Amino acid sequence: MKLDGIGHVLLRVVDLERARKFYTEVLGFEVMEQDPEHGGLFMALAGHAHTLDLFPAAEPQAPPRAPGSPGLGHVAFRVDSADALREAYFDLRDHGVTITRAVDHVSQRSIYFRDPDGNTLEIYYEVPNARALFQQGRHDRDAPLVFER
Repeated sequence: MKLDGIGHVLLRVVDLERARKFYTEVLGFEVMEQDPEHGGLFMALAGHAHTLDLFPAAEPQAPPRAPGSPGLGHVAFRVDSADALREAYFDLRDHGVTITRAVDHVSQRSIYFRDPDGNTLEIYYEVPNARALFQQGRHDRDAPLVFER
């Protein structure tokens, strides 16, 4: 088997309209299709047909999954430059999004935050030699990442 990449991610949300607003207005996703029969909202990033599915949670009152428990930890979105990452950081802050961590992982620089339903998201810039750094043992130091305007 030879996979070609990760196609899309499905997130369950409590309030579909609140999630739509966050993912379109803050993160720049485009709604491709809303499928009332299946309950899904299918969204994409520029140049793609399908990146993210948002579906209403079957049990909206269920407690959130505890950190470190089995299942999805976070969804990461890549940007193509350190400048784009810096811009994303300030765009998130300008939209009132709390940044939970900003970290230099040696092979990549990452910003972590949560969507309105508490799903952890990451925006990252992968340095050009990231693959070689992993293969050599990057010794992930998780140094704080600071952005200035």
